[in-house]
Amino acid sequence: MNLQLCKYVVRDGCDGLKRNMGAGLAASALIGVAMILVGVLLLVRLSLTDGMTYLQSQIAMKVYVDTTYETEDVADILRENQYIETVKVETGEQTLQRLAFFFVGKEHLLQSFQNSEIEDAISLTLHNPDDMSVIASELEKMDGIAKVIYPQQFAQTIFDWTNAIHSYGAVLSFFFLLMAFCMVCIAIHLSLYRRQKEITVKLLIGAKPSTVRSQFLFEGGCLGIFGGTLAAIVVYGLYHLFLVPIQHRFPVIFAFSPWTVLIIIVGMVLMGLVIGVFASYISTRKLIKNA
Repeated sequence: MNLQLCKYVVRDGCDGLKRNMGAGLAASALIGVAMILVGVLLLVRLSLTDGMTYLQSQIAMKVYVDTTYETEDVADILRENQYIETVKVETGEQTLQRLAFFFVGKEHLLQSFQNSEIEDAISLTLHNPDDMSVIASELEKMDGIAKVIYPQQFAQTIFDWTNAIHSYGAVLSFFFLLMAFCMVCIAIHLSLYRRQKEITVKLLIGAKPSTVRSQFLFEGGCLGIFGGTLAAIVVYGLYHLFLVPIQHRFPVIFAFSPWTVLIIIVGMVLMGLVIGVFASYISTRKLIKNA
């Protein structure tokens, strides 16, 4: 397409948008609402994923060392394990000191612990908490380890929630995008149907079908960008209104980068463009064929 033809398409496209502003704004509003739903869903999914990731990182596995082995020797072996992220040793004496805090004024109850030999313990965190049950089974077979304790039910619940957030989030995002596409297709098709005579006249005076289609694709793209931009402004405002204060209060838990939010915002505008152009293409293809 040469420069003169591009100017013609842009000029006629802008004229078409002005003459059909009502229908165009309706289509843009539909795109905007759908993009807002998708954007909010992505932000919520992002926040929940960060929360679940933080909870996963706090799930610790505790290993009790056999009294016939040196605790530091066992800890050194564990530090060489590629699946283990951190290794923290807690001796029996340190465990007694920690228990003493809970038995202030009731030292006679603490005496029963002091009279028994408390095994040294090693707290472990894993690079991938999903592997916790498998690694626990392997550690139980390891020489020098008396027993392995970890919150299996709690860990499994967190893993299930995390998987559910990813799965349902993806399904809902796809559903909202599909809903937006269908609604915009209907809105643009109704708008173009009212302009059937305009399409017929253009073809009769010698305009190529591809040129006529390009005009309407340009209009659809403009409507998509406008709707996506409005949605991006709304979602960015919601992010600053609700999520930024939460991030400032809990920076360790909600640690997603503002660049991630920027990618979502830009993605919404681009997705609006794609929906507008593709919906226009589907609608004009049938109308031009019947003209």
